[in-house]
Amino acid sequence: MLNLKRRPDNRSIAWFTKAIGWLLVALVFFTASSVSAQKLRYSGFLQLDKRFTVSGDSVGIADFYNRFRLELAAPMNNRLFAFASVDFRFYDLPRVGTLSQLEDLSRDYPTELSIWEAYVDVYGFLSKNFDLRIGKQRLAWGTADKLNPTDNLNPDDFSDLVNFAEKIPTWAITGNYYLGDFTLTGVWLPSLTPVLLPRHGADLFLGSQASEFQDTLALPAPRLNRSMFAFKIGGNLGKWDYSLSYFNGFDDIPILTGVKIKSLTNAKLYLNFPKIQVVGADFATELSGVGLWGEGALFLPKKVITRKVMGQFTSSSVALEDKPYFKFTLGGDYTFPGGWYINSQWMHGFFTERGEDSLHDYFILLLEKQLLQNRIKVSLGGGLEVADWQEAQNNYGFGLFPELTYQAIDNLELSVGSFSTGGKPSTLFGSWKNADQIYLRAKISF
Repeated sequence: MLNLKRRPDNRSIAWFTKAIGWLLVALVFFTASSVSAQKLRYSGFLQLDKRFTVSGDSVGIADFYNRFRLELAAPMNNRLFAFASVDFRFYDLPRVGTLSQLEDLSRDYPTELSIWEAYVDVYGFLSKNFDLRIGKQRLAWGTADKLNPTDNLNPDDFSDLVNFAEKIPTWAITGNYYLGDFTLTGVWLPSLTPVLLPRHGADLFLGSQASEFQDTLALPAPRLNRSMFAFKIGGNLGKWDYSLSYFNGFDDIPILTGVKIKSLTNAKLYLNFPKIQVVGADFATELSGVGLWGEGALFLPKKVITRKVMGQFTSSSVALEDKPYFKFTLGGDYTFPGGWYINSQWMHGFFTERGEDSLHDYFILLLEKQLLQNRIKVSLGGGLEVADWQEAQNNYGFGLFPELTYQAIDNLELSVGSFSTGGKPSTLFGSWKNADQIYLRAKISF
């Protein structure tokens, strides 16, 4: 029979993490009172998005969020710095299904409020060569342009399909020790923060079964021996920047560990987060005006078994082998004399792909050109995916991502663009073919 142990209640640690975050924000604003107004730095943006889904001849209005970000930086002195940001997401479409819900304003205008980052920096802590950062923070590792296989400390933010390579800051303690031309970094993360999926779009990244059946998701137990940690050493040699890294923790993408089948159309899924170790390396340089970068990550997973129960019958299959697999990204960019900018990358293994036989190849190309004295920016993006080179004609996918941006007014960007994909069902881009969309965006930065 399927043996699913009862997991510890994670509400207490979630409450504790939120409380610490709010305390850090309060600390920033409280300590800001002792900082002169000239030293305080306010910044942020307001981004208004309207998304239209395109399916055949039908065009719908997507339930997508607008965004307001407020940031406050408070340099206390030459050894202490505090930073906090609040992320406010608000939706256009009401969520009502009964008359009583018409009495609730939050149903007409759904909102989401979160602390995005909240941390304190201490410079020269215990040693003049050691800096300490405590709080919710973005830990960006890797040299590639967003497609980073070594960037595993923060969870993926898939809530916006157009920007599927974003990350979410998480609570951590980070220490940096400077030793000549080298920087030694150590990170401790008390708990796992899972991936953020798009609303009603889990199947876009986890497969159709993610939305077809009921599921139970189990986070790692909130214990000290289940916390995560990482190390990195970085340096430079001439024009070459490089680093070596190690991560020990959990994958933020859940994996199927159990299926309880009641009928052909009624099943329950059980998922958790696999334990992983990642050994990584990266480099970046510039040669004759051409920017070059690359990074690779060797994943060392633990074996994951999926148990299926149907009545009195039980079967097992391997969901993830305990065999190493290697992901990498190679890329470069260049600006031609005429002003055309080109950025190209080759990514072996998407964020959700695990196991050597499951890694696809992605070729991403971006062309940009400024027009009319930089008032207009034209961006032409595209991607090609190959799942199996021996049968490429039956295992390919593609994507087109054009965008036109008006930026003639300081601090204002007005954009119109589209996101469309297609291909064979065996590919990621092919599975997104029903998620095509057109978007209008206005962004004001301050």
